[in-house]
Amino acid sequence: MAKPRPGTSAPSLRIRDFLALVHEGVLAQLGKKLDGLDVRQRFGYLQYYRGTPEIHYEVWAQKKTSRLEIGLHFEGERDRNYEAAELLALRAPDIQSTIGPEYELEEWTQTWTRLHRSFAAESLTPELAADAAARVVTLIRGMEPIIDQMELRR
Repeated sequence: MAKPRPGTSAPSLRIRDFLALVHEGVLAQLGKKLDGLDVRQRFGYLQYYRGTPEIHYEVWAQKKTSRLEIGLHFEGERDRNYEAAELLALRAPDIQSTIGPEYELEEWTQTWTRLHRSFAAESLTPELAADAAARVVTLIRGMEPIIDQMELRR
């Protein structure tokens, strides 16, 4: 059952229910076969990946900070992650024209890198789930050809 978050009037879904709605939206746009992607949901995040989960698209609902992140994460071997980030940086104009300028490329930890956007999510609503689904599909459709061209999954 959705309940208002402190300091807000809009009811907020439980994270797992919110992510289920995001996934339904992604399925509606990509189809049952998800354009060949696999999916996994854990705790506060939902991931889509092809082949290995080390490179994945993620929707992460961060309850403590009331933020939502949508991104492309590189969480494999450190040198490969940094190589991927360097190659993506070289393609920044192409990437921005494809997925939008809101995404940041950054070192996330000493071994992981990511291309992501984060924004306020005071309430996890069905409307926000639909918006998140559209954004992750845009990210997937925009980045898959670039990932393939750069052979980042070798």
